[in-house]
Amino acid sequence: MNPSQMLSRSELLKKLKVEDVMSREVITADYDDLIGKAARLMIENHIHSVLVMKYGKPTYMISTYDLIKVSYEDAFSETNADMLKTTIETVVKGQNMVSVSSDTSLLDALMMYVEYSIHSLPVIDDGNVVGILTLMDLAKWYKKSHDL
Repeated sequence: MNPSQMLSRSELLKKLKVEDVMSREVITADYDDLIGKAARLMIENHIHSVLVMKYGKPTYMISTYDLIKVSYEDAFSETNADMLKTTIETVVKGQNMVSVSSDTSLLDALMMYVEYSIHSLPVIDDGNVVGILTLMDLAKWYKKSHDL
């Protein structure tokens, strides 16, 4: 790849918006659902995170990492969290949810993935969930747009 091709791809990342790549279907769970439900939703939908709603508003993200951490603690801690008794909020309470708007540039979204070490970003416009942008969405877009 020559330097001008690299520059044009970088310019494309600045011009494209999250809404051009995001998934519009968002899998959600309620804050007081059990973490077992979150795990089931991830498995059934082949996803790595679920948006957690509290009183109808997006509040947290629970990820496979959160569930692995609970599983690890379950195996090695006397004060473990039971997948069938522990609520989602118990696991993710205190975490800050990072989100983007649909008009955020893909480049800015990529920078957020790196800065916050996350794998998915809820897309929220005027308090309403309109989609989700995952690393897999970006990989699919990259493959499609770069003739791979």
